[in-house]
Amino acid sequence: MQTVLFALLSVLLRSANSVFDRWSYGLRNQSILVLNFANNFLPFVLLAVLLLVTGGESSAWALFADPRLALFALSIQAVGFAFSAGFRNLPVAKVNIASRVGDVLIPIALMLCGRTVRGSEYLFALAVSACSLLAIRPGKEGEPRTVVRYAVIITSAVIIQSLCGELFFQQEQSPELLKSLGVTTAIMFWRSAFCLLLLVAFRPSLARLAQVRALFADGPARLNLLLRSAFTVGSQITFVLALATGQRVIAWPILNSVTLFSMVFASTFIQEHPERREVFAMVAVVSLALLKAAL
Repeated sequence: MQTVLFALLSVLLRSANSVFDRWSYGLRNQSILVLNFANNFLPFVLLAVLLLVTGGESSAWALFADPRLALFALSIQAVGFAFSAGFRNLPVAKVNIASRVGDVLIPIALMLCGRTVRGSEYLFALAVSACSLLAIRPGKEGEPRTVVRYAVIITSAVIIQSLCGELFFQQEQSPELLKSLGVTTAIMFWRSAFCLLLLVAFRPSLARLAQVRALFADGPARLNLLLRSAFTVGSQITFVLALATGQRVIAWPILNSVTLFSMVFASTFIQEHPERREVFAMVAVVSLALLKAAL
């Protein structure tokens, strides 16, 4: 039950962020590197302050030096970059289609790594993926090739993320420590550091510097950043809690359904109106998840 509820809450918060991403990357053509750094660094600062205020134990701060957590954080950021590229080139509904293949392959990848996957868990992953694909509608000519390209990119990223997550959460650590605020804070630290490294490596261009200034000078962009940071803090905490409960084969299909939920949010804020089949698909995924939690 906890796994499903934490995963659903994380998905709802991340769905709101996906709309911000589509608005920033696809409609305003803002830099993926600049925004990813800003979207990671501000939540990291908020989480670090929260960890200090709540009196985080030394074991929580020690997680910053855990190489398995750093690897997991980098894999999460890689997924972030993959989805950012998708939102730049495709509507939210098409990104949803491109991201569904991973639901089928993640349980197989986990089994190859020695993780026990029950038949009911795999059927649940297949059912969630099938519900999401109910949202498919005919697209423009030439779009299928683009969808396939981003399906390969996003699927590769989410499989690597699931394997890195399994490597971290399977270690012999206190269950309470794995669920602690220190894990989320350390993840955001490493994501910020990775983005900063890329910014330095690619040498900030005048256009990127102008976009950094715009984040603070442009009212809508500043509000976007602040709201997204608040949602990121909540979504990352619930993301970690969903995975730390142990039922990760169940958690991943729900967590990877974020773009499906985003389609409904997109209709409200950026006028990418969903069809009834998309709303039905979202309701089906939520119903399936709640049914799984109740059984």
